Parts: sequence; C-alpha cells; structure tokens
Amino acid sequence: MKKIWISIIGVVVVIGLIFLGFTQLNKSTASSSSSKKTITIGTTGTSFPTSYKKGNKLVGFDVDLINKAAKDLGYKTKWVTGEYDGLLEDLDQSKVDTVANDVAITPEREQKYTFSTPYNIEETAIAVNKNSSFKTIHDLDGKTVSTGAASNNTDNLKKYDPKIKLKTFDARDEFYEALLAGHVDGTVDTRNNLNAIIKAKGYKWRVVSGTAATVKIALPFLKNAHGKKLNKEFSKEITKLKNNGTVSKLSEKYFGYDVTKTEK
Repeated sequence: MKKIWISIIGVVVVIGLIFLGFTQLNKSTASSSSSKKTITIGTTGTSFPTSYKKGNKLVGFDVDLINKAAKDLGYKTKWVTGEYDGLLEDLDQSKVDTVANDVAITPEREQKYTFSTPYNIEETAIAVNKNSSFKTIHDLDGKTVSTGAASNNTDNLKKYDPKIKLKTFDARDEFYEALLAGHVDGTVDTRNNLNAIIKAKGYKWRVVSGTAATVKIALPFLKNAHGKKLNKEFSKEITKLKNNGTVSKLSEKYFGYDVTKTEK
C-alpha cells in the first residue's frame, strides 16, 4: 500500500512539474511577444504611389518594402504620418527612427544623416497638361510650376533651370491640385511618381522630355549609435530584398517597371 501511495505522489509531482513547465513557457512566450522590438517610421500617407492610404490601410512602394524588411529583421513597425517638411524634423528630434517616403540622398542630407543602401532611382521631371505646347523642361522658362516646399525636386529644378518660376506647397496633393485647377503651367515630381498617378487617376497630363536630376532613394538615420545600428541592419536586408526579387516585384506593382534595372 505504501508503494502505491509513493507511486501516486510521484505521478502527481511529475504532473505538477510538467504543468509548471508549460506555465513558465507561456509566460516566456508572452514576455517575448510583448517585448518585440519596434521601429518608428515617419511618412506622409498621401504620397501616391510610395506612401498612401488604401481604405484605412497604409500602403505604397516604400511602405510595403520597409514593412517587409522590418518583419524579416524581427521588428514591429509603428508608422507616424505627417506633412513631408516635418518628417525629417521628427527624425532630428528622435520622434521617429527613420523616414520612408521617397527620401533622396543629397550632399546636404548626408551631412546630417547616414543613409541605407538605396532601394530606388528617381528622376526629377515636369508634368504639363496634354494640350499644352511644352515639350521639354526648358520650354517652361519664365512659366510657373508647382512643387513641394521640402522636396529635393525643388532644389534640383532650381539648379537645372533657374528661369522657371516655382510655386511651393506643403503637400503633394496640393501642388498636383494647382495644375489640375489651371493655376500653374506644370508640376514637378519624380518621373515614376508622375507616370504612376497619370495612369492611376486618368489625369490629362504628360511628362515633358528632359531630366533635371537623377537621385538615389534610401532610408535616413541619425548619426548616433542607434541610427548606425539600424542602418547596418536595414542596409543588409534591403540588399537581400533586391537580390531575391522583392524590390523588383513591388516596383512593378506600384510603378509599372523594375527600378533595379535602372540602377547604375
């Protein structure tokens, strides 16, 4: 009888240990899930086709690509939207870890930020109404075109053709609207963005010949230990996504062509 009780007690102890083990495992899993690292990313959410809302969901070439990179690196993404001219200010103040919104690498920005491996190549171009007589960028000398106040495309056009008058706006939809309403003779943006929105929205525009500048698009990070760590991780992951065809697939989806084929 004594042996039977010892056996019963032994079984109870084993069951108790197994239950305790499962409990600790669940706690550990829950703790791991709740402590998953997060990266905060700034974007406009109004910049078709790189960052915009489809229903209530934030989508776009930059958004989808960085979401994929972050997921593969084990990061949870937290997107913060705002006007373009305030996004880099948020980065300066460490309110966001980076900005994914068609951010071009420029000499001025390189003095402040460390940039990831580029994931897109952009050309500064001008769209005009289809029935206008303008054929090249220089045909717009003395004319007025709309552009973004904080956009590198604005600086690119100023350097390329200072004879063109610029009317700046804070948001992309505002400087597009200026051309749609007939308040300006043209609008400045990247060639692939202009072509994409003309096709998607059916705007009666065309992009004139000529390129004011060609720039590389990447993620900017602060030049501190945290920023450099993130840059190293995301640069490696972006390179992997370019090599495995993810960047090509996303660019075909949003721009209608493979951006990796335009790299030099």
